[in-house]
Amino acid sequence: MNNLIVVALTTLVLLVFQTKHIEWQTLVPLVTTKTEVEAKLGAPTSGKEYILGYDTTDARITVWYGGAKTSASDVCRWGIPNETVFEFVLAPKKVVRLADMNIDVSKFHKEKAPEMVRDYYYYNPKEGITITTRIVEREEVLLSIERGPNSAERTRYCCEEGKLTENQSWGQACDSAILPSESSNANLSHRR
Repeated sequence: MNNLIVVALTTLVLLVFQTKHIEWQTLVPLVTTKTEVEAKLGAPTSGKEYILGYDTTDARITVWYGGAKTSASDVCRWGIPNETVFEFVLAPKKVVRLADMNIDVSKFHKEKAPEMVRDYYYYNPKEGITITTRIVEREEVLLSIERGPNSAERTRYCCEEGKLTENQSWGQACDSAILPSESSNANLSHRR
C-alpha cells in the first residue's frame, strides 16, 4: 500500500512539472511577446529592462527580450521588437531526472561541459534548444533548458555586426554570403 502511495505521489509531481514544461514550450523566441509571457507566468519577480525573471512553483524562467544582447560573443545583430522574447532559460527548482522529462535526447548533440566535471550540454540547433545536465549520485539531472532562435531563424535574421547593407534594417533577412557559421550557434549557450 505504501509503495502505491509513493508511485501515485511521484506521478502527480511529474505531471505538475510536465504541465509547466508544456507551458514553457509555448514561449517561442522571436514570436512571443512580453504581454503573452506575463499572461502565462505572471509578473516578473526579478530583473530590469530587457532581462526579466519569472518564478513558478516548479521553475525559474529568465527571459531576454529584444532589447537585450545575451552574449558578447554573439556576432549577430537581431532586429526584433524590445517587447518580444529573444531567448529564455528554464531552471527547475526541484531535482528532475533527465530521463523523466520525456525528451528524445537522440535529436541532440551531447558535449561534456569543459568548465564543470559532471555537467553536460545537449544541443539541438535546428530547434534552438540547449539542455544542461549534471550527474548527481549516478543520475543525470536537469539543470536548465535554454531556448533561443533556431538555425533557420539565425540564417534568416542574423547579420554579422557591421555587415548590414545600407538599405538593410535589423529585422530584414540577410544575404547568405555574410551569414555566420552554424558553429556560432553554440556561442549563445556558453555564457554561464
